[in-house]
Formats: sequence, structure tokens, C-alpha cells
Amino acid sequence: MSELTENVLTENNKPLPAAQDEIKMDRAGVILLVLSFLAALLYCFAHSWTGSVCPGPGIGLTISHWVLTGTVLAAAKARGRLTLRRDGLFLLVLSLLLSAVYGVFANTTLRRLNLPVLLLITAQALFALTGQNTASALSGQGLWEGFRRYLKSLFRCRSVPFTAVTRRTQHNGYLLPGILAAICTMALAAILLSSADQVFSGMLDSVAEKIRQVDFLFVFRLFLALILTLLLFSHHFSLLQAPGAIRPVTTRAGNPTMFLMVLGSLVLVYALFGYVQIRYLFAGTESVRMSGGYAAYARSGFFQLVLVALLTLCLILPALTLFRENTGIRILCGLTAALTIIIDVSAYLRMHLYIGAFGLSTLRVVTVWGIGVILLALLAVIVKSIRPGLKICPLLAAVILASWVALNWVNVDRLVADSQVARFNNDPENTGIYSLVSDQGWSPEYYAAFEKIADPEKRADALEFLIDLGSETHRDDRCLKHPALYDWSFALLRAR
Repeated sequence: MSELTENVLTENNKPLPAAQDEIKMDRAGVILLVLSFLAALLYCFAHSWTGSVCPGPGIGLTISHWVLTGTVLAAAKARGRLTLRRDGLFLLVLSLLLSAVYGVFANTTLRRLNLPVLLLITAQALFALTGQNTASALSGQGLWEGFRRYLKSLFRCRSVPFTAVTRRTQHNGYLLPGILAAICTMALAAILLSSADQVFSGMLDSVAEKIRQVDFLFVFRLFLALILTLLLFSHHFSLLQAPGAIRPVTTRAGNPTMFLMVLGSLVLVYALFGYVQIRYLFAGTESVRMSGGYAAYARSGFFQLVLVALLTLCLILPALTLFRENTGIRILCGLTAALTIIIDVSAYLRMHLYIGAFGLSTLRVVTVWGIGVILLALLAVIVKSIRPGLKICPLLAAVILASWVALNWVNVDRLVADSQVARFNNDPENTGIYSLVSDQGWSPEYYAAFEKIADPEKRADALEFLIDLGSETHRDDRCLKHPALYDWSFALLRAR
């Protein structure tokens, strides 16, 4: 078994000065703190959390993201820390395009899935452009380094605003303990005085009654906004500082026995599974063990197969990284990847049949994209097994991220709606178009698609059904007619 060793970046066997330098608040920090607070307030208060007509963040997130990113880059340029690296610029363009999606489309699922993707892409881009990352932003080492830097940056500068306040008030570390002591003293004095005077006790009771009437959802959102403010500020302000010490992970030649045994067992199981898929699923052969018949058999299990393929990648990649010079490991990784491709193709075929039976939805479109991404990764593993010295991770990462951004700009809602309308026109008895709007979520893109229903009576019924879902009875009608800044998107201009 190989052994991972972590070495702190040093210079002449001494810690880097960046790890020792004290971070102080300045004008750029104040601006970032204010912008982070405004962005946090927008997220916590300026959109509905009910997931109704205007679900999740919209154009407000686009504005917040562009303003914060532009401010950081301008401050980095003023401090001489801006480095125009190609990988950083590529990721920056992807992050700007991905954030712009919130102001254009209103797809609920993609809005939620894009939040972590947008955070990580933007962080990786800014790490590269401000000289924080030592490795290429798209390489395996660079992606891992960026992920660790991102987690550290969320807390690296969290205490800077408090330190600045205590220094300005010249109370140093006694301010917070003083506040706590004062609150405790006031509470004790109020309890004693209320027991001594009935009028004073009545006043305290009225105050307590008003406190009980406070909207605790408002308090929770305010508390969440303060937490988000500190995290946003800490991350962005840390980009203007000297890079903190990161412990790069290096590997030593170890014993690959465990990986050899695990990969060998997977090859045997996957080979048997591949035989079953080729004989029964791919060839369309009926079997008495197919519960519900061939159609039900073919349309089941695709999510499990995608998960198996994904977990296999999580096993192959570390083995190939740690022991890429070992011939046995490379052979088994290549065989496992090749057999996993059969699993991936089986998952795609099942999903294809499922879509043929029930039509498209956002989740099914994203699943098909994920199957394609896994296939690319497995092909990359095979190539890496044959040519271990080939650097294929940057190209693979670039293709995956670019394809995800492209998927967001395809307008999935229109694609899904047009597909369902085409199925409805081919089979007027199909009621899937109604269940689609209920399951998929309301979208302004459906109005134009539903106009294409061939049967006039069915078209009128479908449009009435769609309008009813956007009414105040079923949805938040105020959000539809007067969407908040953070919810609003250009797609809502087409809503009736």
C-alpha cells in the first residue's frame, strides 16, 4: 500500500512569510465587506425559498457575481497580483457565462445544480488569475489544490473585520467579553428588579410578549446573511493576500496489492455483467427472469448503473495516479474502464428507452449528459493506461466544464416542452404533457411550446391548465407579476 506524505512549502527550511504575515483591513477589504453583505442580503431576503413560480436566485445572482468578481480582479490589478493565465481566463469566461444563465432562464433544477459548480469554477479561475495556485488550474493537481485552497479561504480572513473594529476602538480582545458580561448583568438586574416592582415586571412582560411575536424566519435569514457575508468576504479578501502555505501531496512507490485484488475482482464481476448486457439487453433477447417483460427490464436500473460507473471512476483514478508505473495496475485499470463502458452504454440505452416511453425532463437531460461525461472519463482512463505520461486531465476538465455551460445555454425548458408537445401531437390520448408541467415545474417557455399543439381543443385545454398553474391558487402570483430582482429573468418576459 502506498503512503501519502505531506510536505509544507518552505524556503530554506523555514515557513513561507505568507503564512506568518498578519492580514490587515484596508480600503479594498471594506469595499469587499460591503459588497459581500449586500450580496448575502439579496440571497437571503430578495427571493422566495418556496420554489414556486420564481424559484431560487435569478438575475440578482448574476449582478452580485459579476460585481464581486470584477472588484476582486480590479483590486488584484491595483496590487500587482493579477496574472493573465490562459487557464484562469478560460475558467473566468465559463463562470461569467454560467452566472449569466440565472438572468436569462428560469429552470429550477439547473439553477440549484449550478450553485456549487459556479462557486468552484469561479474560485479556481480567481486562484489562477491572482497567482494563488502553483499548478495548472485544469490539471488534477491544480484542481485538488484549488479545492483545498477554497475551503481554507472561506475561513482565512473571517476575523479580519472584527480585528479591525477592536483596534479602532482600542479595546483589543476585551470588546466581545465586555458585551457578554454587560448582557448577563442586565439580565440579572432585570430579574431582580421585576420581582421587586409589579409595574416594572409588567413592562418586562410586555417586552417579552413582543419578542415572542418576532418573525423568527426573519431572524434566521438575517443570521444566515451574516454568516454568508463573512464567508464571501473571507474568500474574496484572501485572494488579495500572499498565497497561504499549502501542503502538496506527493507519493512514494508502495505496495499495490490491495488495488490489484480489488480491480481484479471488479474485472470478473463486470465481465459477467457485460456478458448479460450484450446477450439480453443489447440483443433484445427475452428471458424468463425479466420481471415485467423486456420493456420494463430495459427501462429499469439506469440510475444504479450510472452510480456504479461513477464509483468505479473514483477507484480507478487514485490507483492510476498512485501506481501509474505499475504495469499490472495499468492493465487492470484499462480492463475495468473498458468493461465499465459497457455499464455506461447499458445505462444510456435504458435511459433512451425510458425517454421514449415517458419523454424528456430536465433530470433526464442532465442524466444523459452525465452518462456522456462518464464515457469520456473512462476513455481517458484507457488512454492514460496505455500512455501514462500523457497529460489528459486538463483537456478532459475543459471539455466537461465547457459542455456543462453549453448545456445551460441550450434552453432545456424549451427543449423539454417541444419534445413533449411533439409526442402529444403524435399521440393525442397521451396525458403526459399535463403531468410534465406538474413534475417539471412551471416555466414561461411552455407557453410558446403549447401553442404548437395541433388539436385546437387540446391546445386551449393545455394553455388553460398552464395558466391555472401560474395563478395565485397554485403558485405565488405576486412573484409572477412582480418578480423580485433576485428572482427575475428575461424568460419571464414571455409569461402571460
